[in-house]
Amino acid sequence: MTNIIIAEDHTLIREGLRSLLAHVDGMQIIADTGSGTQVEELLTRHAADLLLLDLDLPGCHGITLTARIKQQHPHIKILILTGSTDHNSVRQAFTAGADGYLLKLEDSSELLEAIPTVLRNQRYVSKLLGPLTHFQEQEDQAVTPREQQILKLVAAGKSSQEIADALQLSIFTVRKHKQNLMAKLSLHNAVELTRYAMHQGLL
Repeated sequence: MTNIIIAEDHTLIREGLRSLLAHVDGMQIIADTGSGTQVEELLTRHAADLLLLDLDLPGCHGITLTARIKQQHPHIKILILTGSTDHNSVRQAFTAGADGYLLKLEDSSELLEAIPTVLRNQRYVSKLLGPLTHFQEQEDQAVTPREQQILKLVAAGKSSQEIADALQLSIFTVRKHKQNLMAKLSLHNAVELTRYAMHQGLL
């Protein structure tokens, strides 16, 4: 049985998801909320396998929440539900650790396709946004080999000076690479760089 928590602030959508999934064998809704501040509490109280997460919950942005949840509960699959078709939002969601990105414009059949896909440890993105390979290639192209080296060392807890010494670079070059990485990946600090590295299997 797959235990699901719904985090969606629109009551009609939340109730619609409950009604739809109640008739699917092997799935059960164990909790739901319309508040971003309650999501982590629910995940602590309930043994969930899957979180259906609205990207724009009141109290906390979905991207930030996704990153925190994946750090605390890495086994929980997160399927983003949103109306945002912005490709940068898709990339940010996957960088934060989301397992799928589904537009609310899609019909129910795509939700029922997306859920088992992410439960099989495969990424899913709405068909309306194009093939998933587009976003995977975008990620792959974003980081150069040198930046990947630096990313691994950042994730290993090395300081800029230690990285410079290890790679025989100046500390200013290392800092520039770190700035470029954060700009390319829409990240803001070493913690987020580390989380990205873990998600990409670089550790």
